[in-house]
Amino acid sequence: MKLKNIFLGLITVGIAFAGCDEISQPLIPKQVNSKLPTTPPTDTTNNDASYQTYKVLLEDCMGDQCSNCPSAVAVGDTLISTYSNPTLAPHIILVEDNMGNFAVPGPSSGYPSYAFSTDYRCVAGNNWCTTFFNPIGYPAGYINRIGYNGTVVLNINANNWQDTIQNELLPQYPSTPPVEIRIHDSCYVPQRLIGVHFKVTFMQTLPAGTYFLLPEIVEDPIVSWQKDDLFPIGYDSTFVHHFVLRGTFDLNGIGTQITTPATADSTFTSFQTYDFTKGENGKAATWNMANCYIVVFVYNQATHRVYQTERVKIE
Repeated sequence: MKLKNIFLGLITVGIAFAGCDEISQPLIPKQVNSKLPTTPPTDTTNNDASYQTYKVLLEDCMGDQCSNCPSAVAVGDTLISTYSNPTLAPHIILVEDNMGNFAVPGPSSGYPSYAFSTDYRCVAGNNWCTTFFNPIGYPAGYINRIGYNGTVVLNINANNWQDTIQNELLPQYPSTPPVEIRIHDSCYVPQRLIGVHFKVTFMQTLPAGTYFLLPEIVEDPIVSWQKDDLFPIGYDSTFVHHFVLRGTFDLNGIGTQITTPATADSTFTSFQTYDFTKGENGKAATWNMANCYIVVFVYNQATHRVYQTERVKIE
């Protein structure tokens, strides 16, 4: 796939406007020991209007050795910028999932030994890749984990992401979400620990089934090596990756089962913790916590369909 002509203009588009979906929260005083918090923080988000906007989850499956993948990143950036307008709903929350053969680190002929040496894959992403994503090619895009043709997975080339999302997918969604997810976190920076209170409210009755709440950690930005057809030399050693999936709270990417009925006005709360010194089998110890966000969504276990997504910056 050669997408140079289509995306040269898009690659410079910034991600700064994505902040409209970021819910600002106060910094909690640091605790005096290194234990994980055991009680929920005080919820100060009750009047935040952002929770009442529908958020569409856009997952970009890629790898740093996929030379076509930066074109999808450019399209994703453009879509986020377009749909960050508070008057335009739904909004888009992007997550970059590194998975598959193109994301395997290792020496690459003609490059320095340190190029492409960082492994951005995670346990959850690897599980999703083999269980239901299974992209037939990269880049691959997944919108709310359903396809516009009714299938679970949406495999589309980057050059038609924008048309597909804007013309065929977004009109399906109302401006207000069927599920509301409110989040408040306590962050203990020196100890690299967080405690998060999630409150799920079903604003309408959803199809019968079992529903899960799935929190994950993403990092933005990450500057790293990336093969890139948009560059004459074929690679970019300072490529800016946005909202990279680092891992999920439960490691395997299943989440927490919602034990209340998925009926209008039903609520479910969950207090969860994440330890950046031990998470993702120890890999979380090297992440830049200051650049990390919580992305959380509610999905149907049988269909994988996502009904609402939220993102907050860890602070």
